[in-house]
Amino acid sequence: MVAMAAIVAQNGATGQSIVEQFSSGNLNPFVGGYAKKETAGRIALRAGGNSAALPWAPCPEGLANDPYGEYAGDVGFDPLGFAKNKRLLPWYREAELAHGRCCMLAVLGFTVQVSGAKWEPFITRYPTDSADPLKAATQVPIVGWLQILAVIALSELWRYENVISKYGEGVRPGDLGWNPTAPAAGKRPKWFGPTFTAAYTKEEWGDMRLREI
Repeated sequence: MVAMAAIVAQNGATGQSIVEQFSSGNLNPFVGGYAKKETAGRIALRAGGNSAALPWAPCPEGLANDPYGEYAGDVGFDPLGFAKNKRLLPWYREAELAHGRCCMLAVLGFTVQVSGAKWEPFITRYPTDSADPLKAATQVPIVGWLQILAVIALSELWRYENVISKYGEGVRPGDLGWNPTAPAAGKRPKWFGPTFTAAYTKEEWGDMRLREI
């Protein structure tokens, strides 16, 4: 079912069937330079308020049908009507980004652990095993778990105070202010820790946001 939904969404975004997409290499509708220009028919559908993901259906209430707009990846797909709740929609996007970032970090950590890499900032008397990530998690002492929970709690409190509670002031969901020079729209929060500087154009920044989704 997920695969069929993906085929339909890809077809709506690229204007090509799955066979045409594979034969032309046009597999990425938004980034990478592979997407073809929109046809007159698709432009007319958008102008008429139809969804880019489901061209036969109207764009759901609360969405702008713009992949590079306020909500990256917005192609007018909301069959359950979550976007109708304007108050919770930013929080939904915040949760989506936070969970996705945590999952990516978890996969990276699991991969590093399986490879046998080991990093200990201090000498410990506790036995550790770097070969099995699940076993290694059980070897973390209680003090270590308390430290992890404390860092998570402080980070979440900061995120609530500086991002989630500031949606009304123009802060965008998921923007933690790690790159102060990024061409992000809206008010930017000030990250309490180290930041980095990377120069992006608005187009590159839009592509980066889509890749994260």
